[in-house]
Amino acid sequence: MLTDNRKSMPEHIKTHWNNGGYIWGLFWLSPNATFREIAEDLVLIWETTEAEEWKNQLIWIPL
Repeated sequence: MLTDNRKSMPEHIKTHWNNGGYIWGLFWLSPNATFREIAEDLVLIWETTEAEEWKNQLIWIPL
């Protein structure tokens, strides 16, 4: 999941986890990131990792 929502998403994720839920990774988009940086990082992640590695991970892009 990609988001730039830094206002309500943290509380939503916390509630989701407290209710026993999980996510397949959340990539926060830096407000200063360019489209190119975001695209390159997503391709790198896609080519070099497996989905299971990102379970319940919160990562900032660009890396």
